[in-house]
Amino acid sequence: MVSLRRLLVVAITTALLMVPANALGHATVISTTPATNAVIKTAPTAVSITFNENINSIGARVQVIGADGKHYEAGSPTVAGHVLSAALATGLPQGTATVAWSVISGDGHRVNSAFLFSVGHESTGGAAAAASAAAAATDARPASATTISALSRALRFAGIVLLLGLLLVIAFVWDPTLRRGRTEDPTTADAADAAFRPIAVLLARLAPPLLAAIAVIAIPIDAWSDGITTRGALDLRQGQIAVAQAVLALVAWPLIVRVARGGSQRIVIAALIPVLLLALTPGLSGHASAQSTPWLSIAIDWVHVLAAGAWGGSVLVLAATAPAVYRATTAETRGPLVRGLVSRFTRVALLALAALVATGVLATLMLTNTFSDVWTTSWGRVLIAKVVVVVLAVLTAGIVRRGSRRFSNAVQLEALLIVVAIALTGTLTGLAPQAPTVAAAAAANMPFHLTQKIDAREAQVDITPGRARQANEVHVIVTNGVGQPALDVKDASVVLSRDADTTLHVPLTQIETAHWTGSIRIPTAGTWTVVVRLRIGDFREESFHGVLTAS
Repeated sequence: MVSLRRLLVVAITTALLMVPANALGHATVISTTPATNAVIKTAPTAVSITFNENINSIGARVQVIGADGKHYEAGSPTVAGHVLSAALATGLPQGTATVAWSVISGDGHRVNSAFLFSVGHESTGGAAAAASAAAAATDARPASATTISALSRALRFAGIVLLLGLLLVIAFVWDPTLRRGRTEDPTTADAADAAFRPIAVLLARLAPPLLAAIAVIAIPIDAWSDGITTRGALDLRQGQIAVAQAVLALVAWPLIVRVARGGSQRIVIAALIPVLLLALTPGLSGHASAQSTPWLSIAIDWVHVLAAGAWGGSVLVLAATAPAVYRATTAETRGPLVRGLVSRFTRVALLALAALVATGVLATLMLTNTFSDVWTTSWGRVLIAKVVVVVLAVLTAGIVRRGSRRFSNAVQLEALLIVVAIALTGTLTGLAPQAPTVAAAAAANMPFHLTQKIDAREAQVDITPGRARQANEVHVIVTNGVGQPALDVKDASVVLSRDADTTLHVPLTQIETAHWTGSIRIPTAGTWTVVVRLRIGDFREESFHGVLTAS
């Protein structure tokens, strides 16, 4: 028998590792041009924001407000891969200008913020307040958009989990247990099956069309939430995935009904194919698809959803059917049947929990860098709530389900907790870490940013957070005259030096065309010279440098 202490460790580990990965999937800013808080001599002709991932041109917005309070953005902004740009009208006055932006990131969620730069000199007064107001106006989502979108995602996720659970319970738990039960006590087995099948068939009839309807309705909901047209939402990958969810649910519908009625193994396999494809859709439309290695992230997310269906979906189905089975059987005869169900389902649930832990570890390593935002952001507080609910569900399963007499009540309580966890999942996947306030960005958003013109190219180098005695993320991005990756830049290197005897070489990895990233730990505070070298073509080399003051 598993001890309570070990069970608690497994529960907490499972909860912590299975849930935080979704939170940090939204696009984040790597650099801006002009640099945040920069004071430049002459007014620029355009502004640009470079993100850590591709962003959508649909729904992109930029406002540029001068020190005189007037707008200076000219025309619609343009998007090229990671870069959002906007041309400026002439006449931007001296003083502090505000650039407020809002985009739909690769995972389908809208993110927005603002930054400041100054022409000639900094303005005094309410620049930060103006930037905050501009950022809010650029976003301008309906007040209830987040709640309704979260509900839509939660319902679709619940539908996929329920369909997985229904097929897995019938194929791997109920049917094998009933076959054995009919050899030992056919009367009890037949009575139990007669109670189980109508409810299973009802679930099979209702769940697929409801999932299809919710997926279709989600398209105008997302359009309304993101402030774009329904046609625009359909042009996004997330809208196309919603259509695919509706189609797959309708394809699976008659097959799942046949399985619920007692279909053959061939029908079970046929029904599993569209449902397994449905399990892929959360990863294809969510945070996993926006990572630097999307197919690996999507595969991990797929296994994660399958494991959630094997555990959570199965619990929902058993909770719906267990009371009827109990009423159709007697306390004296149901014992062996229930023990068989518990034994088989426990094996399925343990495998599912192991998969949740494994995929949670991998996803956490790939998608998150730190848990420091857990205590200070909205998504962190939702995450904590989900951790508590998942721990309670696992403890309920492990402690109460040991006795067959309490199985029905235990599985219903566990199902209730899983429903709460699914609702929190819908909320969690729609939240991003809170962006720093504009005042904080003005103080410390980009500790080191270096821009260098090389003919028609522009090289940008960022070292974040630019602090000593900790890891700093380094990015080198080179674009051509229209903001696209400079194809002829073949290699880059970055070296930090403090004196003749102290030199740090940054190990860089090329993650995309003309985009390198790495990490460096600056050992001491003080002034460091940053030297950047680029190899252009096969024979040309260019170098430039800047000064980093590490605090």
